[in-house]
Amino acid sequence: LTYSVEACRMGNRTTFWLIWGIALIPMLAAFVMYFGGIGVPEGRTHHGELVPSGTQYSEWGLPAPNEPPTWQVVLASAADCDACQTFSEGLENFHTALGRERDRVSVSEVKASDLKEKQAAIWVIDPMGNVVLRFEPEINPTLILQDMKKLLKLSKVG
Repeated sequence: LTYSVEACRMGNRTTFWLIWGIALIPMLAAFVMYFGGIGVPEGRTHHGELVPSGTQYSEWGLPAPNEPPTWQVVLASAADCDACQTFSEGLENFHTALGRERDRVSVSEVKASDLKEKQAAIWVIDPMGNVVLRFEPEINPTLILQDMKKLLKLSKVG
C-alpha cells in the first residue's frame, strides 16, 4: 500500500482538528455554563440555611469561640420551643455522634432572648468566629450531623 502525500496531510489535519476539538469543546461548554447560567445544577448538599459570608458571632450576640478555637454548634432556645427542649436533651448525644472529630467541636446552649435575632435556632460557628449555618430547631439532628461532618472533613481549621 502506498499513501500519497495528500492523504497523509489530510490525516494530519484531521488529527490536528480532533485534538483542538477535544480541548476546546469542554472549555466552550464551561464558558456557556458559567456566564450563561445554562445547565448549572440547582441542587445543594447542605441542610441548613447559609448565613451571609463574613457574619461574625458578635453581630448576633452568639458566644465567643473557645480557646483553643473549635467549631461550635449553638442552640439558641426559647421557653416555648418544644423542639429546642428535645434538642437540648440530646446535645451530649449529638456531640458523641461526631465520633473522632468531637474534639474539634463544642456544643452549647444560650437563650434566644439574649440574641439579636430573638428566634430559636441552631447555629454553626467556625473556629474563626464566622457564623456559617442556621438550622430550624425542628430539623432532624442527623441532618445537622451530616453537615458538620462535611464541614469538618473539608476544614483543617479547629
